[in-house]
Amino acid sequence: MKKTLIVQGGGFRTGFSSGVLDAFMQKQYDPFNLYIAVSGGAIATSYYIANQPKHCFNAICFLSEKGKFVNYSKFFKFQPVMDVDVFYDISDRYFPFDRKTAEANLEQKQFAIVMTDKTNGQAFYGDPLKSGWEETVIASCALPFITKGKHTINGVDYMDGAWGDPLPVEWAVKNGARDITIIRTAPANQKMKKSWIDYLGETYYRKNEKIRKAFTENHLVYNRSIDFINNPPKGVMIKQIAPLEELKAGSYTNSIQLLEEDYWNGYNSGMNYLSDL
Repeated sequence: MKKTLIVQGGGFRTGFSSGVLDAFMQKQYDPFNLYIAVSGGAIATSYYIANQPKHCFNAICFLSEKGKFVNYSKFFKFQPVMDVDVFYDISDRYFPFDRKTAEANLEQKQFAIVMTDKTNGQAFYGDPLKSGWEETVIASCALPFITKGKHTINGVDYMDGAWGDPLPVEWAVKNGARDITIIRTAPANQKMKKSWIDYLGETYYRKNEKIRKAFTENHLVYNRSIDFINNPPKGVMIKQIAPLEELKAGSYTNSIQLLEEDYWNGYNSGMNYLSDL
């Protein structure tokens, strides 16, 4: 039976996820043999697999500093306001990613990073050991209209995984998961409404039916996943670690104070989860 960890995306709300995973690392809790992560969740999960506590949170705080990652002045120049390619420097120079440990810890295990294929709008579950760790993470974080909007791996363009499969619990079950833990960046039963990016993408890709559909139906796919979580198939157990209320940080926040509040919220939630096991 596959014991599975799913980590939702959420931009700077990943501070909550990093707190949960730091609690797991402090207690040396890693019973999982399948990891699935989306967008910012892929960064948190990568450092978790590499057993590097605080690296993800420190990286998020670093990115929140003015000009490091978000530059809203570029919006008026029709340029990306977030530079996802900075993740190369994050993993190499600023908060070095221990690839050797991560690869060793993935022996006999699987890590799937969700990306969205820009040729058909479908989710693609990338293997960082095959496609390149940084390449796969960057592709999963390539937000449309906010970042460069795509990242190319082996000749295929990908964008943020949240438009392909934002809560990949059904895919997990199809691939043998029966005991699932999900780290959320939104309250457990909060459903999604169509976002401004969805509306923009729907209009921008109006002549490309497959890609347009990914934006049109994004919130519906997410909401169906919530229903699936609440009514899992027989023999499937799903546990969630989720904030009770909206997190203080947003997807594009740049406040260290709010990030710290979310981090400790996640840390305490992780500890409470472990104490109930």
